[in-house]
Amino acid sequence: MKRRLLFAPLALMVVVPLGVPADEFKLEPGFVRLDSGKDLSGWYPSTWRGKDTGNADGWSVVDGTIHLDCEKARSHLFSKARFGPSAIIRLQYRAAKAADSGLCLHGKQFQLRDYPNSLPDTKRYAPYAKPPGAWNDLELDFTDGVGVIKLNGHVIEKRWELGDKTDLGLGLQREKGDFSFRYVRMKSKE
Repeated sequence: MKRRLLFAPLALMVVVPLGVPADEFKLEPGFVRLDSGKDLSGWYPSTWRGKDTGNADGWSVVDGTIHLDCEKARSHLFSKARFGPSAIIRLQYRAAKAADSGLCLHGKQFQLRDYPNSLPDTKRYAPYAKPPGAWNDLELDFTDGVGVIKLNGHVIEKRWELGDKTDLGLGLQREKGDFSFRYVRMKSKE
């Protein structure tokens, strides 16, 4: 009987940590989250110019992330929420090996890729990117339409200019390979 009592506290010590949730995402003050982590509400399937296609095949929410199955998708995905020329956009993305995607920012593309295995035009970002399948942190901080872009805390673009189509929300591109996006959030600086 004494032997059982000795093991009971050890069993409780093992069980309790397993029941504690992993680090949960906390929204920063002033930011609005664009993805719910549950479904695609707040988003619509679209052409690159923002026209609703009505076909969200290939886009889904898997394990709390917006997931792109590139083989099935026929459209891009756009947020219904708009942002002005002075805003901060933050998100995490995960690329499959050699995957190629992008963000539509007022009609202009910022290339997102598996940078370590990408084409030469964005290979310069590779030292700051995590390997395929790992989550990368991306921050785009715009003031009057000109942005500083950080990848995993490192400045990769010092003066990236937004496009001129202010009627478009943030777009997630379907191009080549699977991608996942999570914790997509925005803060207006206006």
